[in-house]
Amino acid sequence: MSPSSSSAIRILLIHDTQNEAEPIANAIRNAGQAVRSHFIASIDELSKVIEEQTWDLLLVKLNTSTVDTTSAIELIQRDGKDIPMIGLIDQYDEDIITSALDMGLADVIVESSEHHIAQAAKREVNALSDRRSLRTQRISLKETEKRCQLLLESSVDAIGYVHEGMHIYANPIYMEMFGYDDIEELQCTPIMDLVQGSEVSKLKDALKSFKDGKITEFSTKGQTADGENFGIHMDFSAASYEGEPCTQIIIRKNDVDNELLQEKIKEISSQDLVTGLHNKIHFNEQLDTAYHQVIQSSKRQIVAHIGIANFAEIKNTAGVAGTDVIVKQLADKLSEGKHLFSNLARFSDDMFTAILPRSDLEGAQADVLALQKSVHDHLFEVEGKTIPVKLVTGFSHIDESCKNGNEALVQADQAYNQAIKANQLQAYFDKSDIANLADNSLLAKVEHALAHEGLRIQFQPIMSLRGDSQEHYDILVRLKDKDGSDILPDEFLPAIENSEFSGKLDRWVVEQSLDSLAEHRKRGHNTQAMIHLTSASIQDPTFLPWVNSQLRKHKLPGDAVCFQITEQIAHSYLKAAKAFSKGLALLKCQLSVNHFGLSENGIGLTRHLDINYARIDPTYVEQLVNDGQASEQLTALLTAIHQNDINSIVPKIENAEVLASLWELGVNYIQGYYLQAPLDDMEYNFDSDEEEAI
Repeated sequence: MSPSSSSAIRILLIHDTQNEAEPIANAIRNAGQAVRSHFIASIDELSKVIEEQTWDLLLVKLNTSTVDTTSAIELIQRDGKDIPMIGLIDQYDEDIITSALDMGLADVIVESSEHHIAQAAKREVNALSDRRSLRTQRISLKETEKRCQLLLESSVDAIGYVHEGMHIYANPIYMEMFGYDDIEELQCTPIMDLVQGSEVSKLKDALKSFKDGKITEFSTKGQTADGENFGIHMDFSAASYEGEPCTQIIIRKNDVDNELLQEKIKEISSQDLVTGLHNKIHFNEQLDTAYHQVIQSSKRQIVAHIGIANFAEIKNTAGVAGTDVIVKQLADKLSEGKHLFSNLARFSDDMFTAILPRSDLEGAQADVLALQKSVHDHLFEVEGKTIPVKLVTGFSHIDESCKNGNEALVQADQAYNQAIKANQLQAYFDKSDIANLADNSLLAKVEHALAHEGLRIQFQPIMSLRGDSQEHYDILVRLKDKDGSDILPDEFLPAIENSEFSGKLDRWVVEQSLDSLAEHRKRGHNTQAMIHLTSASIQDPTFLPWVNSQLRKHKLPGDAVCFQITEQIAHSYLKAAKAFSKGLALLKCQLSVNHFGLSENGIGLTRHLDINYARIDPTYVEQLVNDGQASEQLTALLTAIHQNDINSIVPKIENAEVLASLWELGVNYIQGYYLQAPLDDMEYNFDSDEEEAI
């Protein structure tokens, strides 16, 4: 809920009584946020606690007689505390709401609207977190500016800041270079007065070209206050000085020969010698620039990997020298479409890269596809041989989710490889597709699935051998893998057991199950959903209150749901399981213990837990199938289960041979692929098939 939902938010509550205030905090807990709340009984107590600790939110009932709410609000404002305040009222009243908002409250909500309260709390806590972060960043910025000022003063380069053609700052070296002793005198001097008269128009053009993004440097003749001329080289960059947007100019003295040499060195260092295009070094610099533009503007750009798919064939046919000829011809052809790109470079032997300063993917793909087809139709020749060139393009977005520009390029490379594998001309790196998940761990797959609908549930019917009229479905969760296949819970649950995702997964499964169950019961079915839980949920004090809200939301009775935990979890977290069992009883939900019979003292759980079902561990079924008859251990286990008024469930029924033995043993329910494989919907006909199963 908050920027870190695993950390508790601290809430102040002003209400009639603490008991009446607590359900409000619970509403926020039910939304998945840990809460530490404190009930305020007086103005003095409020004054004390806001001085002693930091608080994230105030929830105040506006018409309570416990504390004068106006005084409480004024106290927080007078003390300068940044605590968002939400008022609670019994029913909608526009006059009360308007008055409260005018007092400085962030929102006013009808107290019975629990979901609204939870969402408003989320909004205000997130906004508070942003404000706190902004204050911290401002302090850091101030310190950074101080350090930058010291660096400017001590720099060996002449550095000046110019806004609208006028100087707003220059360091000592800059002033000395042009013969000025007083910064105020220089601030009254236009930048144009510092170059030789014949060079003024060139400098104007250079500054305009810089603003248009065409150049970043310029060489000219400088002129001192005494009229002395000398060669200078200017480097331009966008900057801000004391909050004012401006142009930073770094000036170095140059003679003509050195200037030409520097330009040549720079050109060679950023150019691919075969094609004349920019090289990898230059492109990486442009990629960083594009990433910074995206972060500043929040407007995505596109990076493209344009690869020669048949490069190996070209090299075998044309040889090394001939391949260079083909690549040069290809570069010339690609340059015909350079109006599409802000930068086109040869990144490696068979790879060209480009940045498209646009977020319109479909338009970019169409433009590049036209260029690709033009290349495919072109006749590339070397030593009389005509050699075809096949281009494949991978696209990705440079956006705020990228850690840097290079990450987007890596993703474009992955898209290129996808296109090659699928024998397509183009592919796009879709971040919501699990196939593009960089981290192949099961934990990462679950995280991705929760964020991008990569999970689904199935329903396997559980048959009664004793004439139970209620329908029962075992709820099974499936995780979609990169190849489209299902990963079963036995594989991925151990990987997420100690992570925050186990509890999130449980809640997702409960929500999906109750949605389906409510719809199914509306059609007249008396159905129970049996939902598996991890250890995280039985240890979470907010889970059962959240379940209660979900049952009310779907208008479901508690006994329509049975929660399932393993015998190992019950033993390992016995204290939590005991409290969980009592909570289920209050909701009238039921409890099943699965893999029952693995421990020697499994039946001892009945002294601590109110167990409705015991699902026998599958190893007993395997032994029954192998031996053709029930073992003494299975017989004794079932007898103990039934003596404690617990319904037995035997899973993994794969054939009809064991059904007679299970009937004789008094088994209540059976489940398995022989009876019915898991279904995508609750569509099993219990009336027609139950007798056949027996």
